[in-house]
Amino acid sequence: MLKDDELEELKSRLNQVFSGYSELAGGKNYRYQHLTTTHKMVLNLEEELDVDVDQKILEIAALYHDIGRSKDIEEGEMDPFEGHEGHDERGAKIVGEYVSEFVTKDQLEKIREIIRNHHSEAEHVEGEIVQDADKLSNFGVSNLWRQIHYAAQHERSFKESLDYFWNTAVDEYQEQIVEMHFEHTKKVAEERLEKQKQVIQRMEKEVDGEDILEIS
Repeated sequence: MLKDDELEELKSRLNQVFSGYSELAGGKNYRYQHLTTTHKMVLNLEEELDVDVDQKILEIAALYHDIGRSKDIEEGEMDPFEGHEGHDERGAKIVGEYVSEFVTKDQLEKIREIIRNHHSEAEHVEGEIVQDADKLSNFGVSNLWRQIHYAAQHERSFKESLDYFWNTAVDEYQEQIVEMHFEHTKKVAEERLEKQKQVIQRMEKEVDGEDILEIS
């Protein structure tokens, strides 16, 4: 388990890497928020799951699983949908520059493996937890921020955005749920997706003025 001062230092280093830029589908310094959110989620998942983990490996791998994306920032901007191929391998190569003093050589090698495989087949239970937490960030009401930001940047109309959600995104979400490793994370994802659908349906009602008829 990371000590408080270790966690703060690791987060500080991460913040320095992912600051001063704007990310499509996220906004200013989004990647740091995503990584610290993933860290919080793996801690909560570890409490819920009946698994044996090295918590220090789990925490650092969660915090730094996207460190390879630092190489995708160009002229103060990053498109998370472009150039992402290979960021897992890049991250595995450079993560030691940030975390090596906090772990043993064996722990560092395992962290590298988790980062290298976080979009492929996990070799360790810590990697499975990181993968599920990473996927969970795509689900739920909070992810509407990224969808709205993306739509605005691409000048999508309101209708185009809603059509994309119902006709494309929902199917992709369902596929991601199937790929998750733990029943608990699948249940969380399903509940988040249901809440997201409810919010979208409410937005549609308000745009059509149907909510006017619901109030007496």
